Amino acid sequence: MAHLQQLVTELRRRRVFRSAGIYIVAAWVAVQVASLIFPAINVSEGALLYVWLAALFLFPLAIVFAWSYDLSFDGLTRTPSAQSDDSFDPSLRSTDYVILSALTVVAVAIAWQFSIRIEESPEYGRDTVNLFSIAVLPLDNISGDTEQEYFVSGMQSGLIARLSRIRTLRVTSKTSTLGFRGSGISLPEIGRQLGVANIIEGSIYRFENRVRLAVQLLDARTDEHIWSATFEDEIEDIMLLQSKVAQAIAREVRVTLSADEQALFDGAAGVNAAAYEAFLKGVFYVERFTPQDMQLGASYFKQAVELDPDYALAHWGLAKLCAFQGQAGFITPEQARERCLPPTLKALELDPLLAEAHMGLAGGLTWQQFDWEKAGPAFEKSIEINPSYAEGHMFYSHYLGIVGRLEESTEQMRLALELDPLNPFVRGLHGVQLTMLGNYEEAVVVAEEATAMAPGFGFGYTVSWWANDWLQQHDKAIEGAANYFRVTNGDAEAAQFLEATYTGSNYEETLRQLADLLVERSTSRHVPPFTIAGLYEQADEWEKAIDWFETAFREHDPTAPYIAVLSKSQEINDNPRFQRLLRDMKLDYWADKYSPPEE
Repeated sequence: MAHLQQLVTELRRRRVFRSAGIYIVAAWVAVQVASLIFPAINVSEGALLYVWLAALFLFPLAIVFAWSYDLSFDGLTRTPSAQSDDSFDPSLRSTDYVILSALTVVAVAIAWQFSIRIEESPEYGRDTVNLFSIAVLPLDNISGDTEQEYFVSGMQSGLIARLSRIRTLRVTSKTSTLGFRGSGISLPEIGRQLGVANIIEGSIYRFENRVRLAVQLLDARTDEHIWSATFEDEIEDIMLLQSKVAQAIAREVRVTLSADEQALFDGAAGVNAAAYEAFLKGVFYVERFTPQDMQLGASYFKQAVELDPDYALAHWGLAKLCAFQGQAGFITPEQARERCLPPTLKALELDPLLAEAHMGLAGGLTWQQFDWEKAGPAFEKSIEINPSYAEGHMFYSHYLGIVGRLEESTEQMRLALELDPLNPFVRGLHGVQLTMLGNYEEAVVVAEEATAMAPGFGFGYTVSWWANDWLQQHDKAIEGAANYFRVTNGDAEAAQFLEATYTGSNYEETLRQLADLLVERSTSRHVPPFTIAGLYEQADEWEKAIDWFETAFREHDPTAPYIAVLSKSQEINDNPRFQRLLRDMKLDYWADKYSPPEE
């Protein structure tokens, strides 16, 4: 008993009890912090066990340390024994440094082992479902009025947009959800295809100037009902209604809003009801992607701006439509440069936190102005505001490939596909990105998937043409090129020329003749110079190809930024004219890559 009392006295003198108490409190705080952080970084709650075990295994080391050493404001010193006299020197000796080093190594080894176990725990990593992932399925129009479909579609878009402003959430883009309307597919299967843990279903009922939105939150993994509620308001307060719904969903998914996110929702302003409806109609028709619907959509966007000149989304709608027309060749590059930037800047002036407008600015700087230095920060700002913005990640991926940051390009495309896995547009541009990387076989597979999802989808044909050319699959390349001209370019004459001229053994000659035909046509109407250059490159007419690449740059062809990353012919890449062109375009990564090393 006396020995035990002496031990307790010595432990008190060496302040071991105090150190143990501090350690236990610190370990408890670490576990509480981990319990809050783990769900946000997609680590299962079971991994908390390893945090507890790490704390337990490190406890003896803390006791040994507390027994032998004192840590104070004066630094680290040795603890004197009970029999020490005034001559005791508390400074550390060489053996103390050895002991402290050993304790550190053991502590790091324990922490390292348990961190590995946490990473290997179930539900950790990218291949598992993010607990904060969510998809909003198409809403039901319970009024039965088909004339209101544009409004119901717009409400789904609005709810997705509001949820996307919550950075902790990963929100699936609208396009990937549309195929599940009335599909009869089970909820767990929908969740699996979309890669989400939570699904929102709902219905819209509109009566004159009032809107009633009923929503329910479901666990996509178990098909269990979690929560439901009904919200109702005037159309003028539709933004406030959508903000209330988004906040309620966030609470049920156990997401805490940041101060700026809360301020954004609290500050939801009223809208001009007529302008809002005109904007929704514009989006509804533009999403059909036909030339006729594009024109109709443009008229509604213009109407929205006339009704409310301060409506940022309406200006963004005009800017997005203009950019699409420029990229597709429906308007000339000069027209695109003149028309697209003003509505983009106006949208940003009216709403500096409109992620879509920042992306529109970045896209204009990339594909119309060729200003890579300013485009990068604009892309990053767009994604910072809305991390769930699939189009932002997708176009940023292409920008990164254009400037030579290929690994980052692949990561951004992965995020876009994760957020919008069933969108043929994203799939098609993924195929372009794979072609940029030189992964031609995979690019062809992706192109086929995109066209199977949406027959007639233009980007799938573009990839099929270029990738099959590099694979020397000439029959398939001609088929892809013919489909590109007929469907994407609206040029049936060029498509028919390819199909009538190609015999199976005159591939280069067929492409050269078509290029010559387009050169002649370009004297009387606009023909994208990059298209002519590509045909000459595939026909092995290297000098003519470079001529038209230079023209594409000079005329600001919106496809010109891809000159370096899509032109793969060594005869062109090694040409000093081509390397000077890349310098002029400030595509220095590619110019350095293709230039001979300095001796």
